[in-house]
Amino acid sequence: MNNPLPIVDLFVKYLQDRCTADEVKQLLMYFEIEENEEILRHLIRAELDFTHQGEITNSKEDAILLKIKSVLISEIKQNQEQHRVKRLSPISRWVRICAVWLVLVCSAALLVDHFYTDIKGYFHPVKLLSLATRPGERKLLTLSDGTKIWLSPSSSLEYLDQLIGNLREVKLEGEAFFEVAKDKKHPFIIHSGRMDTRVVGTSFNIQSFKAQINSTVTVVTGIVKVSALRSSGRKPQEVILNPNQRSQLDNQSGTLTSINYPNAKQMLKRKEGILNYDGAPVQDVATDFSRYYKVPILIESKSKNCLCYGEFDTNTPVNIVLEQLASAINAKIIIQKDKYILKGGCEE
Repeated sequence: MNNPLPIVDLFVKYLQDRCTADEVKQLLMYFEIEENEEILRHLIRAELDFTHQGEITNSKEDAILLKIKSVLISEIKQNQEQHRVKRLSPISRWVRICAVWLVLVCSAALLVDHFYTDIKGYFHPVKLLSLATRPGERKLLTLSDGTKIWLSPSSSLEYLDQLIGNLREVKLEGEAFFEVAKDKKHPFIIHSGRMDTRVVGTSFNIQSFKAQINSTVTVVTGIVKVSALRSSGRKPQEVILNPNQRSQLDNQSGTLTSINYPNAKQMLKRKEGILNYDGAPVQDVATDFSRYYKVPILIESKSKNCLCYGEFDTNTPVNIVLEQLASAINAKIIIQKDKYILKGGCEE
């Protein structure tokens, strides 16, 4: 064969399914040489290390190499024996070549996903995108896998424009409602502050603002695993949530707990701007209203200890919603220039 290709180039060309019959023979001849074993080992190790991000052990590499070598050694022995007697017939030789190549195909199958991803990434580079909402603004985002995310006001999301690797990952600051497309092979992970939320396909709400005392995950459908990152060297706390359950992370102490939450379906309304409260501190309610209406809402000390119950539609004007809140806790709303003050309340 004129100008034979180096072994590495042939190996890559095979993964591209571009080898001719003569080049297949050439590759097999390369592997019959003992000195080339280390090259093959390096090729396998490089691909596995990249695909599994350093988590692969020598066992898988050795298993692949053993399969290839066992067939190759058998081929070499048979060739040596046949040469003492007679030359192999073309048919019998090609049967054994096919057997050797079948083993190579089996080993290369572990590498094909990475090769395809690598080539795809070369022609279509992965982009890190971001979406943010201003106070008073909500947005709906549909990811490439079909997952839908309702981003609440004063929130932001970072995500990739295409599925790469074994995980679907996003980063959230603020609040969002998720309807995750089911895909068991690619778990979906939301990173939000010190909290990671891992799912396969489900619907749930996450609240995780930096200034918030507690971060929560509320599950409407499916099963969700929530992990709380702890100080270095300590194992993360984890809870498993089923429908109508909520996890709560104390952002100061780092304690993660779970509770039953029968009103979880109210989160379906929340993504549309309809907020439900069942004994929430008035300060939390006022903070929500400030995000949804882009107005400052101040609370006098007498009202801070009040608890709020009720449903509020933030698609209506702010003065109507605040009048409802004031009525619920027996307070008054005072308007001063561009801010609202909640005065009095449940303690009076």
